[in-house]
Amino acid sequence: MKVVFRVDASQHIGSGHVMRCLVLAKVLRLEGHTVVFATRRQTSDLNTFINDKGFELIHLIQPTLWKTPKNTADYAAWLQVSEEQDYQDFVSKVENADLVIVDHYGINADWHRKVKRYLACTLMVIDDLVRKHDADIVLDQTLNRCATEYTDLHPCLALTGTDYALLKPDFARVRERLQTQLPHKHTLLISMGGIDQPNASLSVLHALQNEAQKLPTTVLLSKRSPNYEQVKSFALANSEWVEHIEFVDDMPIFMGQYSIMIGAPGSTSWERACLGIPSIIVPIADNQDTIAQQLEEANAVKVVKLNNIANELSGALQEIITDWQRYRTHNLALCDGLGCKRVTLQLKRFMKLC
Repeated sequence: MKVVFRVDASQHIGSGHVMRCLVLAKVLRLEGHTVVFATRRQTSDLNTFINDKGFELIHLIQPTLWKTPKNTADYAAWLQVSEEQDYQDFVSKVENADLVIVDHYGINADWHRKVKRYLACTLMVIDDLVRKHDADIVLDQTLNRCATEYTDLHPCLALTGTDYALLKPDFARVRERLQTQLPHKHTLLISMGGIDQPNASLSVLHALQNEAQKLPTTVLLSKRSPNYEQVKSFALANSEWVEHIEFVDDMPIFMGQYSIMIGAPGSTSWERACLGIPSIIVPIADNQDTIAQQLEEANAVKVVKLNNIANELSGALQEIITDWQRYRTHNLALCDGLGCKRVTLQLKRFMKLC
Protein backbone atom coordinates (compact mmCIF):
# COMPACT_ATOMS: atom_id res chain seq x y z
CA MET A 1 0.00 0.00 0.00
CA LYS A 2 1.26 3.49 -0.84
CA VAL A 3 0.55 6.08 1.86
CA VAL A 4 1.04 9.83 1.31
CA PHE A 5 1.01 12.28 4.22
CA ARG A 6 0.02 15.88 3.41
CA VAL A 7 1.38 17.93 6.30
CA ASP A 8 3.48 21.05 6.89
CA ALA A 9 5.61 22.50 9.66
CA SER A 10 6.65 26.14 9.83
CA GLN A 11 7.32 29.04 12.14
CA HIS A 12 3.56 29.69 12.20
CA ILE A 13 2.29 26.09 12.24
CA GLY A 14 4.81 24.61 14.66
CA SER A 15 6.13 21.06 14.56
CA GLY A 16 3.41 19.01 16.27
CA HIS A 17 1.48 18.03 13.13
CA VAL A 18 4.56 16.59 11.44
CA MET A 19 5.79 14.87 14.59
CA ARG A 20 2.55 12.96 15.18
CA CYS A 21 2.39 12.00 11.50
CA LEU A 22 5.94 10.63 11.77
CA VAL A 23 4.84 8.36 14.62
CA LEU A 24 2.16 6.77 12.43
CA ALA A 25 4.40 6.80 9.35
CA LYS A 26 7.12 4.78 11.08
CA VAL A 27 4.64 2.12 12.19
CA LEU A 28 3.14 1.88 8.69
CA ARG A 29 6.61 1.55 7.16
CA LEU A 30 7.51 -1.22 9.60
CA GLU A 31 4.44 -3.09 8.34
CA GLY A 32 5.83 -2.96 4.81
CA HIS A 33 3.95 -0.01 3.32
CA THR A 34 5.50 2.69 1.14
CA VAL A 35 5.26 6.04 2.94
CA VAL A 36 5.82 9.46 1.35
CA PHE A 37 5.47 13.01 2.72
CA ALA A 38 4.13 15.87 0.58
CA THR A 39 5.12 19.15 2.18
CA ARG A 40 6.02 22.77 1.44
CA ARG A 41 9.47 24.18 2.09
CA GLN A 42 9.25 27.20 4.42
CA THR A 43 10.88 28.87 7.41
CA SER A 44 11.38 26.44 10.32
CA ASP A 45 10.04 23.45 8.41
CA LEU A 46 10.95 19.86 9.31
CA ASN A 47 11.75 18.66 5.80
CA THR A 48 15.36 17.75 6.54
CA PHE A 49 14.24 15.97 9.72
CA ILE A 50 11.64 13.95 7.77
CA ASN A 51 14.22 13.08 5.14
CA ASP A 52 16.74 12.04 7.79
CA LYS A 53 14.16 9.56 9.09
CA GLY A 54 14.32 7.87 5.69
CA PHE A 55 11.09 9.11 4.13
CA GLU A 56 10.75 10.35 0.56
CA LEU A 57 9.72 14.00 0.27
CA ILE A 58 7.51 15.55 -2.39
CA HIS A 59 8.18 19.30 -2.41
CA LEU A 60 5.05 21.31 -3.15
CA ILE A 61 4.80 24.61 -5.00
CA GLN A 62 6.27 27.75 -3.40
CA PRO A 63 4.02 30.83 -3.09
CA THR A 64 4.74 33.96 -5.08
CA LEU A 65 4.24 35.94 -1.88
CA TRP A 66 4.68 34.51 1.61
CA LYS A 67 1.76 35.13 3.98
CA THR A 68 1.93 36.03 7.66
CA PRO A 69 -1.13 34.77 9.59
CA LYS A 70 -3.19 37.57 11.11
CA ASN A 71 -3.67 35.51 14.28
CA THR A 72 -3.17 31.93 15.54
CA ALA A 73 -6.48 30.86 13.96
CA ASP A 74 -5.70 32.19 10.46
CA TYR A 75 -5.37 28.68 9.03
CA ALA A 76 -5.79 29.72 5.39
CA ALA A 77 -2.47 31.57 5.67
CA TRP A 78 -0.80 28.39 6.99
CA LEU A 79 -1.23 26.85 3.54
CA GLN A 80 0.56 29.80 1.85
CA VAL A 81 -1.21 29.12 -1.48
CA SER A 82 -4.87 28.68 -2.37
CA GLU A 83 -6.43 25.28 -1.70
CA GLU A 84 -6.97 24.88 -5.45
CA GLN A 85 -3.28 25.50 -6.14
CA ASP A 86 -2.32 23.06 -3.43
CA TYR A 87 -4.69 20.41 -4.79
CA GLN A 88 -3.48 20.80 -8.39
CA ASP A 89 0.16 20.61 -7.37
CA PHE A 90 -0.45 17.70 -5.01
CA VAL A 91 -2.16 15.43 -7.55
CA SER A 92 0.31 16.33 -10.31
CA LYS A 93 3.26 15.28 -8.13
CA VAL A 94 1.73 12.39 -6.19
CA GLU A 95 0.14 10.73 -9.25
CA ASN A 96 -1.06 7.66 -7.30
CA ALA A 97 -1.81 6.63 -3.71
CA ASP A 98 -3.89 4.07 -1.86
CA LEU A 99 -4.21 6.17 1.28
CA VAL A 100 -3.76 9.94 1.70
CA ILE A 101 -3.46 11.22 5.28
CA VAL A 102 -4.00 14.97 5.77
CA ASP A 103 -2.94 16.79 8.94
CA HIS A 104 -3.41 20.46 8.08
CA TYR A 105 -5.91 23.03 9.38
CA GLY A 106 -5.60 24.96 6.10
CA ILE A 107 -6.96 22.07 3.99
CA ASN A 108 -10.69 21.51 3.93
CA ALA A 109 -13.52 19.38 2.51
CA ASP A 110 -13.27 20.56 -1.10
CA TRP A 111 -9.60 19.49 -1.27
CA HIS A 112 -10.48 16.13 0.28
CA ARG A 113 -13.28 15.52 -2.21
CA LYS A 114 -11.18 16.36 -5.25
CA VAL A 115 -8.18 14.30 -4.17
CA LYS A 116 -10.34 11.26 -3.43
CA ARG A 117 -11.97 11.52 -6.83
CA TYR A 118 -8.76 12.15 -8.79
CA LEU A 119 -6.58 9.51 -7.10
CA ALA A 120 -9.38 7.02 -6.36
CA CYS A 121 -7.89 6.67 -2.89
CA THR A 122 -8.99 6.39 0.71
CA LEU A 123 -8.56 9.70 2.57
CA MET A 124 -7.90 10.11 6.27
CA VAL A 125 -7.86 13.41 8.18
CA ILE A 126 -6.10 14.05 11.49
CA ASP A 127 -7.91 16.91 13.21
CA ASP A 128 -8.52 18.54 16.58
CA LEU A 129 -11.12 21.18 15.71
CA VAL A 130 -14.27 19.31 14.52
CA ARG A 131 -14.08 20.95 11.12
CA LYS A 132 -16.21 19.82 8.18
CA HIS A 133 -14.48 17.11 6.13
CA ASP A 134 -15.07 14.84 3.19
CA ALA A 135 -12.92 12.07 4.62
CA ASP A 136 -13.33 8.31 4.90
CA ILE A 137 -11.54 8.25 8.26
CA VAL A 138 -11.12 11.02 10.84
CA LEU A 139 -8.75 10.83 13.79
CA ASP A 140 -9.15 13.32 16.66
CA GLN A 141 -7.19 12.43 19.79
CA THR A 142 -8.71 15.23 21.91
CA LEU A 143 -9.77 14.14 25.38
CA ASN A 144 -13.52 13.31 25.57
CA ARG A 145 -14.05 13.89 21.84
CA CYS A 146 -17.11 11.91 20.63
CA ALA A 147 -17.29 10.13 17.27
CA THR A 148 -20.73 11.62 16.59
CA GLU A 149 -19.22 15.12 16.51
CA TYR A 150 -17.73 14.05 13.16
CA THR A 151 -20.18 11.43 11.89
CA ASP A 152 -23.07 13.89 12.28
CA LEU A 153 -21.22 16.18 9.85
CA HIS A 154 -20.23 13.51 7.32
CA PRO A 155 -20.42 9.69 7.34
CA CYS A 156 -16.97 8.34 8.19
CA LEU A 157 -15.00 6.10 10.50
CA ALA A 158 -14.29 8.43 13.44
CA LEU A 159 -11.44 7.48 15.78
CA THR A 160 -11.82 9.85 18.71
CA GLY A 161 -10.39 10.40 22.16
CA THR A 162 -7.07 9.66 23.81
CA ASP A 163 -7.36 5.92 23.10
CA TYR A 164 -6.16 6.91 19.63
CA ALA A 165 -3.42 9.37 20.65
CA LEU A 166 -0.46 9.01 18.27
CA LEU A 167 2.39 8.36 20.66
CA LYS A 168 5.66 6.56 19.97
CA PRO A 169 5.33 2.91 21.11
CA ASP A 170 8.19 3.47 23.59
CA PHE A 171 5.94 5.71 25.69
CA ALA A 172 3.89 2.67 26.75
CA ARG A 173 7.06 0.81 27.72
CA VAL A 174 8.46 3.72 29.75
CA ARG A 175 5.05 4.13 31.39
CA GLU A 176 5.22 0.57 32.77
CA ARG A 177 8.56 1.29 34.42
CA LEU A 178 7.54 4.67 35.85
CA GLN A 179 4.36 3.34 37.46
CA THR A 180 6.48 1.46 40.00
CA GLN A 181 8.89 4.35 40.65
CA LEU A 182 8.56 7.56 42.63
CA PRO A 183 10.97 10.51 42.30
CA HIS A 184 13.52 11.07 45.08
CA LYS A 185 13.25 14.79 44.39
CA HIS A 186 11.27 16.89 41.94
CA THR A 187 12.82 17.93 38.63
CA LEU A 188 11.19 20.24 36.10
CA LEU A 189 11.09 20.17 32.29
CA ILE A 190 9.89 23.17 30.27
CA SER A 191 8.85 22.20 26.75
CA MET A 192 6.66 24.68 24.87
CA GLY A 193 6.98 23.03 21.45
CA GLY A 194 9.57 23.27 18.71
CA ILE A 195 8.84 26.90 17.78
CA ASP A 196 7.27 28.67 20.81
CA GLN A 197 6.44 31.77 18.78
CA PRO A 198 5.32 33.92 21.77
CA ASN A 199 8.45 32.99 23.78
CA ALA A 200 6.50 31.44 26.65
CA SER A 201 9.67 29.51 27.62
CA LEU A 202 11.48 32.71 28.56
CA SER A 203 8.45 34.08 30.43
CA VAL A 204 8.31 30.86 32.46
CA LEU A 205 12.04 31.01 33.20
CA HIS A 206 11.77 34.61 34.41
CA ALA A 207 8.87 33.63 36.71
CA LEU A 208 10.84 30.68 38.12
CA GLN A 209 13.86 32.90 38.72
CA ASN A 210 12.00 34.51 41.60
CA GLU A 211 11.42 31.20 43.41
CA ALA A 212 13.31 30.91 46.73
CA GLN A 213 13.76 27.15 46.23
CA LYS A 214 14.40 26.51 42.56
CA LEU A 215 13.83 23.04 41.16
CA PRO A 216 16.54 21.59 38.92
CA THR A 217 15.15 22.72 35.56
CA THR A 218 15.68 21.83 31.91
CA VAL A 219 14.28 23.89 29.03
CA LEU A 220 13.89 22.17 25.66
CA LEU A 221 13.86 24.53 22.69
CA SER A 222 15.20 23.96 19.19
CA LYS A 223 17.28 26.18 16.94
CA ARG A 224 14.20 26.49 14.72
CA SER A 225 12.61 28.79 17.31
CA PRO A 226 12.96 32.55 16.73
CA ASN A 227 13.59 32.82 20.50
CA TYR A 228 16.38 30.23 20.65
CA GLU A 229 19.22 32.65 21.42
CA GLN A 230 17.32 34.43 24.21
CA VAL A 231 16.48 31.20 25.97
CA LYS A 232 19.98 29.83 25.49
CA SER A 233 21.51 33.03 26.95
CA PHE A 234 19.22 32.90 29.98
CA ALA A 235 20.18 29.27 30.65
CA LEU A 236 23.89 30.06 30.40
CA ALA A 237 23.52 32.96 32.83
CA ASN A 238 21.56 30.77 35.30
CA SER A 239 23.38 27.47 34.83
CA GLU A 240 23.30 26.70 38.55
CA TRP A 241 19.61 25.75 38.26
CA VAL A 242 18.63 25.61 34.57
CA GLU A 243 19.98 23.70 31.58
CA HIS A 244 19.04 24.32 27.93
CA ILE A 245 18.77 21.38 25.48
CA GLU A 246 17.98 22.02 21.83
CA PHE A 247 17.00 18.56 20.59
CA VAL A 248 16.06 15.12 21.91
CA ASP A 249 15.37 12.13 19.70
CA ASP A 250 14.29 9.65 22.39
CA MET A 251 11.51 11.66 24.04
CA PRO A 252 9.96 8.82 26.12
CA ILE A 253 13.22 8.13 27.98
CA PHE A 254 14.05 11.84 28.22
CA MET A 255 10.66 12.91 29.59
CA GLY A 256 10.66 10.00 32.02
CA GLN A 257 13.51 11.67 33.92
CA TYR A 258 11.27 14.53 35.07
CA SER A 259 8.53 14.59 37.70
CA ILE A 260 6.87 17.89 36.65
CA MET A 261 6.50 19.61 33.28
CA ILE A 262 5.48 23.03 32.02
CA GLY A 263 4.36 23.04 28.40
CA ALA A 264 1.79 23.89 25.78
CA PRO A 265 -1.31 21.81 25.07
CA GLY A 266 -1.15 19.57 22.02
CA SER A 267 0.21 16.09 21.36
CA THR A 268 2.69 16.45 24.22
CA SER A 269 -0.30 16.57 26.58
CA TRP A 270 -0.93 12.89 25.90
CA GLU A 271 2.78 12.06 26.24
CA ARG A 272 2.82 13.69 29.69
CA ALA A 273 -0.40 11.93 30.66
CA CYS A 274 0.85 8.54 29.49
CA LEU A 275 3.94 8.87 31.71
CA GLY A 276 1.93 10.27 34.61
CA ILE A 277 3.78 13.60 34.72
CA PRO A 278 1.78 16.35 36.47
CA SER A 279 2.06 19.60 34.54
CA ILE A 280 1.27 23.24 34.14
CA ILE A 281 0.07 24.03 30.66
CA VAL A 282 0.17 27.36 28.91
CA PRO A 283 -2.03 27.67 25.78
CA ILE A 284 -0.10 29.58 23.13
CA ALA A 285 -2.64 29.29 20.28
CA ASP A 286 -6.42 29.54 19.97
CA ASN A 287 -6.77 25.89 18.92
CA GLN A 288 -5.27 24.73 22.25
CA ASP A 289 -7.97 26.15 24.51
CA THR A 290 -10.27 23.10 24.29
CA ILE A 291 -7.50 20.67 25.21
CA ALA A 292 -6.47 22.90 28.13
CA GLN A 293 -10.02 23.08 29.43
CA GLN A 294 -10.57 19.33 29.14
CA LEU A 295 -7.33 18.53 30.96
CA GLU A 296 -8.07 20.97 33.77
CA GLU A 297 -11.58 19.53 34.21
CA ALA A 298 -9.97 16.08 34.49
CA ASN A 299 -7.82 17.42 37.36
CA ALA A 300 -4.69 16.45 35.44
CA VAL A 301 -3.09 19.90 35.01
CA LYS A 302 -3.05 23.48 36.16
CA VAL A 303 -3.70 25.98 33.35
CA VAL A 304 -1.90 29.32 33.34
CA LYS A 305 -2.71 31.86 30.63
CA LEU A 306 0.19 33.28 28.66
CA ASN A 307 -0.32 36.82 29.98
CA ASN A 308 -0.64 35.60 33.59
CA ILE A 309 2.63 33.63 33.82
CA ALA A 310 4.39 36.21 36.02
CA ASN A 311 1.54 36.31 38.57
CA GLU A 312 0.17 32.75 38.56
CA LEU A 313 2.98 30.32 37.72
CA SER A 314 4.49 30.16 41.20
CA GLY A 315 1.18 29.34 42.89
CA ALA A 316 0.33 26.73 40.26
CA LEU A 317 3.70 25.06 40.69
CA GLN A 318 3.34 24.90 44.48
CA GLU A 319 -0.10 23.31 44.09
CA ILE A 320 1.31 20.67 41.72
CA ILE A 321 4.12 19.88 44.17
CA THR A 322 1.77 19.70 47.17
CA ASP A 323 -0.76 17.43 45.44
CA TRP A 324 1.67 15.67 43.10
CA GLN A 325 0.44 12.10 43.64
CA ARG A 326 -3.20 12.98 42.92
CA TYR A 327 -2.25 14.80 39.71
CA ARG A 328 -0.09 11.83 38.70
CA THR A 329 -2.95 9.37 39.20
CA HIS A 330 -5.34 11.49 37.11
CA ASN A 331 -2.77 11.75 34.29
CA LEU A 332 -2.13 8.01 34.18
CA ALA A 333 -5.88 7.41 33.79
CA LEU A 334 -6.09 9.54 30.62
CA CYS A 335 -3.81 7.78 28.13
CA ASP A 336 -2.13 4.36 28.02
CA GLY A 337 0.18 5.06 25.06
CA LEU A 338 -1.26 2.34 22.81
CA GLY A 339 -3.14 4.69 20.48
CA CYS A 340 -0.90 4.23 17.44
CA LYS A 341 -1.39 0.46 17.65
CA ARG A 342 -5.17 0.94 17.72
CA VAL A 343 -5.12 3.39 14.80
CA THR A 344 -3.00 1.03 12.69
CA LEU A 345 -5.35 -1.87 13.38
CA GLN A 346 -8.39 0.24 12.41
CA LEU A 347 -6.64 1.32 9.20
CA LYS A 348 -5.83 -2.28 8.28
CA ARG A 349 -9.45 -3.31 8.82
CA PHE A 350 -10.78 -0.36 6.84
CA MET A 351 -8.38 -1.01 3.96
CA LYS A 352 -9.18 -4.73 4.21
CA LEU A 353 -5.55 -5.62 4.86
CA CYS A 354 -6.37 -8.10 7.61
